Amino acid sequence: MAVFIGEMAEEPVNVNEFQELAKRALPKMYFDFYNGGAEDQYTLKENMEAFHRITLREVATARAAAACNTIMGLSFSSTCTVEEVASSCNAVRFFQIYVCKRRDLTAMLVQRAERNGFKAMILTVDSPRLGRREADIKNRMISPQLKNFEGLLSTEVASMSRGFLLPHICI
Repeated sequence: MAVFIGEMAEEPVNVNEFQELAKRALPKMYFDFYNGGAEDQYTLKENMEAFHRITLREVATARAAAACNTIMGLSFSSTCTVEEVASSCNAVRFFQIYVCKRRDLTAMLVQRAERNGFKAMILTVDSPRLGRREADIKNRMISPQLKNFEGLLSTEVASMSRGFLLPHICI
């Protein structure tokens, strides 16, 4: 669904843009009802601010999962290695992975996860390439190094103008 924001047609990509679409599409009284809160909207504002303060930190997330006796899933593009997370706690750990073009890389990552006590693999097959992120292209975003690939791939940093690193290593 293409929408017009300003002068150019764009797809909405975040909650704020969907909110703007709703504001344009709904009669004011319905938009205000769904978008608002009671009284001076203090609780609504506090909830939104609290949500913005949430930050996921990989090792802390693993410790919290262990404390809650629940499963922790670690992304292959995590800022922490499988070894760092495994040594931080005894949580039940799953490792999320894409199938790499170089199958030996996939095998090495799976073996590392197994050696470090990860109990299952979360195979992601629906996103081998991120969307065309215009703000990242305009900002000449530099893709972060993938910690779990250190020593396995060239240390060349991928520019976002070519897309995230995933397309270069995954199917």
